[in-house]
Amino acid sequence: MSNHTSIVYVVDDDASVREALSNLLESVGLYAELFGSTEEFLKATRPAVPSCLVLDVTLPGMNGLEFQELLSKTGNPIRLCLLPPLAISR
Repeated sequence: MSNHTSIVYVVDDDASVREALSNLLESVGLYAELFGSTEEFLKATRPAVPSCLVLDVTLPGMNGLEFQELLSKTGNPIRLCLLPPLAISR
């Protein structure tokens, strides 16, 4: 459990994206908690502080849009920022 006054939660299955977002958020003074899946996020204890959720749209299993719908139906309101899929050419 954190002692922060606000939290930005990041849910993305790509560890490098989670770390990059955490570094970015922390560089502007925001505290981030990272999760690799929606299941991990749901199992976590979240303190009653102002928060928002940065969520990958293309998660395996329950994708970001499905998860957004679940949160709204279960009375678990949280502000969301959805990350669109990235087109990466190799």
